[in-house]
Amino acid sequence: MTTYMNLPVSTKRRALIFGLAAAIAFPAFAQDDETYTLSPFSVTAAEGYSATSTISGTGLNTPLMNVPMSINVITSEFLEDSLIGDFTEALDYNSSITQTTRNNLGATRPSSFSIRGFRNRNLLVDGVTGGLYIPPQMIDRIEIVKGPNTLYGQSDPGGLVNVITKTPRAVEGGNFSVNFGNNERVGGKLDYTLRAMDDKLGLRVLSEYKDHNGWRWVDGQETNFLGVSGSYDFTEDTQGTFMIGDNYQQGFPTQRATWSFERTPTDLNGDGDFDDNVDGVREANTRYNNSFIPKEYVTSTAGNIFESDNNFLTMGLRHSFSDTHNIQYKYTFHDTHQIVSFREFNTFSPNAADPGNKISDANNTINQSRSRDEVHTINDIIDFDTGEVRHQLLLGFRKAEGIAGGEGSYRLRGARANEQAILEEIEAATGKTFRQFLFQEDIENGVEIWKDDVPSPAELRAFGIRTNNAGRSFQEIDTFYITDNMYFMEDRLNILAGIRKIDINQRSVSLGGVPSGTPIDDGDTNFQLGGVYRINPSVSFFANVADAFEPQNATDPDTGEFIGPQSSEAFEFGFKFIDLFDGVLSGSVAAFNIKKDNVVRNDFNPVTFMSDQSVTSDESEGIEFELFYNPTESWNIVAGYSWIDAVVVGDVATGLQLEGATPHRFTLFTNYTVDEGPAKGLRFGGGLVWADGPIQQFGNIANRFVQEDGYTEVNLFMRYPTMIGEQPVTFGINIDNATDVFYVRSRAATNEARTVLFSASFDL
Repeated sequence: MTTYMNLPVSTKRRALIFGLAAAIAFPAFAQDDETYTLSPFSVTAAEGYSATSTISGTGLNTPLMNVPMSINVITSEFLEDSLIGDFTEALDYNSSITQTTRNNLGATRPSSFSIRGFRNRNLLVDGVTGGLYIPPQMIDRIEIVKGPNTLYGQSDPGGLVNVITKTPRAVEGGNFSVNFGNNERVGGKLDYTLRAMDDKLGLRVLSEYKDHNGWRWVDGQETNFLGVSGSYDFTEDTQGTFMIGDNYQQGFPTQRATWSFERTPTDLNGDGDFDDNVDGVREANTRYNNSFIPKEYVTSTAGNIFESDNNFLTMGLRHSFSDTHNIQYKYTFHDTHQIVSFREFNTFSPNAADPGNKISDANNTINQSRSRDEVHTINDIIDFDTGEVRHQLLLGFRKAEGIAGGEGSYRLRGARANEQAILEEIEAATGKTFRQFLFQEDIENGVEIWKDDVPSPAELRAFGIRTNNAGRSFQEIDTFYITDNMYFMEDRLNILAGIRKIDINQRSVSLGGVPSGTPIDDGDTNFQLGGVYRINPSVSFFANVADAFEPQNATDPDTGEFIGPQSSEAFEFGFKFIDLFDGVLSGSVAAFNIKKDNVVRNDFNPVTFMSDQSVTSDESEGIEFELFYNPTESWNIVAGYSWIDAVVVGDVATGLQLEGATPHRFTLFTNYTVDEGPAKGLRFGGGLVWADGPIQQFGNIANRFVQEDGYTEVNLFMRYPTMIGEQPVTFGINIDNATDVFYVRSRAATNEARTVLFSASFDL
């Protein structure tokens, strides 16, 4: 693998082509490939933890063995067994993925993840922009496409996350469940499908309420979700679909005002002093994750709030002109309104007046944001033959429009004289007392800072200093794409070729509607080429190459010339296998290399107190595998591993590890079902996530030493189906973070303490 990864780009292309040719020449065994007749627009339900088809790799329902790229599918049953948290925890058991932002930011975009070392911009729902928040209640499955892809706009080089939402079940019925647990957790969930009008109409009602008081000093969140997914068969060949939902959350902004950092003078070059600048880091102000605050630490108070209202609407129409010609139109709308007020003590710095007693100043902020995304998509699918070659052609157009903005951010910070004067005026008028500074001794002596007074949201809005003049940002993206999945040699070989033409227009206005910043009006044409060769009915070799771009309006710091968009190129090859050793082992193994050029970095220079801008490249290489092993019919094991070497290449940031890139990551999840005796039907299991650091938490030099060294987390679950009278019921228990370890997930976002959740699910 290492030899391949160090080859120049042109040689890598030849290596991929040679590898594909070698696989074609590999002696193959007789096989009886059947021409698949899948619904082209929706994936089939998976049984257990293993899926056999995907909608995300080609835009069509395609067997995973026929897709020339790594795609990991997280099934609904796996989510049911493993997930009791929010969406950010849903990807924990996937290799090469790491969370890179905090929740409850008060921002206009969702939490992002590092995939193969690159932060993603594409968090999709059913193939289009997913909005600010994705309720777990809507999720049927999650598909992670590794590497760039021609179908989804300005695709990220590391990959994308595509959430497939729930649709009405084929038969009427469902279940209702209740749960309770530690930290005053209570909840109830309904999932029920109605069939009517001679089975032409299907309605799936989804609802959930949950509430908890968290384990931190001030914590907790209440969630209310209601959604309906529907389908109607107008004729045998025409079907309409829709989903409408609303998710409302309120509580404390504990992920926005929790873990903190500290500056600790460090002799980085070993010369005996703290006066130097070493690789862009000023020794006197070397920044780390905090070492002395307790894990329950949070700086929010009862006077801080977090509220988020997320609305979802999709409508679609599908029509089959014939067995070989299908068309689909889909409209998607997401709207999010979020408000968060918080107080944070972000960084504890050396205190000249009292050495050994570090100090941090208070930042009181309110942020009110609004984002809206509208997407129109039309896909035309045509199956046809040219000689002995079978084609599955997808022609598509997507128009996406997004608006982000809100009421802005307002701040009152005690360390700034003008803002301190305002805080003092509020104190005089209200009788409140605000904590302007927090000392290390306060934390160590157990001062109850969560009981402090803080400016109310109304006071921050009325008297706070607006931190920017941004009004609204607008984005329009038009995408034309064509993919052709071509099958040769009696379906032993398939080649996927795709091309995408994308035009992006971005602009912003400040308060009062005055244009601000430099607008972006850019476009590009990208390609993808991959192949799959089925060595025998159980093993296939695949290879894939693709490029992508990201527009930017930066200029070269030396020449002043416009730099142009960031561009990336990715290579991947590997093997997929299914039902090996009498059907007990399936999975995939892949190697990849990704390079992104024209990356503009702005890093604060602690010597000049100015920002140094440089143009660099990012490069990531690695291997990953995913295995599904069933030693017996009653025992299932899912394992994944990734090794990633992802660094900045060029200029001042050379050698800086890419944010979120985890050098080694191993995940394991298993379940066992008792199939006889008095405990028949009992199903139990669990999993672990092991991450080996250092895991970089910021993408700039000044925070080079803000890292997570690594962690191991263990989760457990059990389910037992029984009867209460004539009522089927399943009792369950989940224990997340069973060993109660503590670590920083990303950028001051910590994991959750041990959570115990009991549940009872009733069939309806």
